[in-house]
Amino acid sequence: MRQSRFVAITCLLACLQVPVAFACRFTIREVGFVDLGAQKYVLFGYVNNDTPEEVASTFTQVADAALLDSDIVVETVNVDKQKDHPAMEYLKLWPAKSFPTAVLVSPDGQSLPIAITKPNQPFRQTLGQALDDIVSSPKRSEILRQISNAFGVVLLIEGPNAEENKRVQKAVSAVIKLIAEEIKLMPVPLFQAPALVSLDRKSFAQERILLWSLGLEASKVDKPHAAVLYGKARWIGPLMKGEEINEDNLLGLLSVIAANCECGFDISWTRGTMLPIRWGEQLRARTAKALGFDPENPMIKMEVSGILRTEYFPSGVPFGYVELAADPEGTTEPATVSADEGKEKAFPKPPPGKMVSGKPVESENGPAIRRPLYFFGGLAVLIVIAGVVIFFRASARNP
Repeated sequence: MRQSRFVAITCLLACLQVPVAFACRFTIREVGFVDLGAQKYVLFGYVNNDTPEEVASTFTQVADAALLDSDIVVETVNVDKQKDHPAMEYLKLWPAKSFPTAVLVSPDGQSLPIAITKPNQPFRQTLGQALDDIVSSPKRSEILRQISNAFGVVLLIEGPNAEENKRVQKAVSAVIKLIAEEIKLMPVPLFQAPALVSLDRKSFAQERILLWSLGLEASKVDKPHAAVLYGKARWIGPLMKGEEINEDNLLGLLSVIAANCECGFDISWTRGTMLPIRWGEQLRARTAKALGFDPENPMIKMEVSGILRTEYFPSGVPFGYVELAADPEGTTEPATVSADEGKEKAFPKPPPGKMVSGKPVESENGPAIRRPLYFFGGLAVLIVIAGVVIFFRASARNP
């Protein structure tokens, strides 16, 4: 245990120092703020031939406007006219008693029925409330307030056992304290220490969408769970539970977030699923100021897509991008559930030492050869740090 913790801490220290020492273009944390539009949640709205045209058009108009700055797209399906539509499979899982109705589908294939109508209430009002619940909640707002400046966010979900909750909270706090101390030693601190956001059991009903997006049902949370979030509210690695929530595992995930993303290895597995959120203009401006670049800039997106070996399909002219001025004083407040039992979240793991196929991508900062130089430079720093620590340990044992 001590040896693995020593290795994790050493790796983390090296990762924190390498970007400064070698002037790397991006870290994985920074890349996490760049949305290439590949993975979105989809809100399917179902109507039939008996649904008034006014109701169907209201759903489309209100949903498109409410979810404009979110990572959720909207699609309306007429069940009588589009019987072969792929979204009909979700309606089989969640049979509708009446229309209109809706089902939210995550990038990982989970689905959740969304109540968009209520008896004796105006449709526009109930729809608006349902849409707001999809993209906003107190804990997600707290995560967004922290994540633009923080190294990352550890979301801790309480279990029923108070003693176990205290143990995992102590482990998270210890890791946060360690990283905070090391950040102070950086020549130029680039971010704040990781933040801890705790979700108590009393808030489960209010945070049902957040829990669902992590693959959880409130009634089945029998142990503490923890998720490491970074960038644009992405979560990386597995959803840890019980004994898995320890200092070694937390340090391991956080050290990956700190790493340079241009070292030549395949880092596509680090692109964790985003939480369902609304990313408004004020939050975008604050993030751009904290990072020193705008993640929405199409040139940044093109460069990151090259690093990740993925495709980026911009829309609009020019790419739907508008320059903005960062407002440091701005604040952002994003204007009993069953999960799909047949679906489970998949957590890709990094292939050790697996190289990315294809020609290395060049960027505006210089030729592609600089990436292996950065990697070997970082490796050298890691070896030096490990050697110094081992030397002093040996000296202490043999005075």
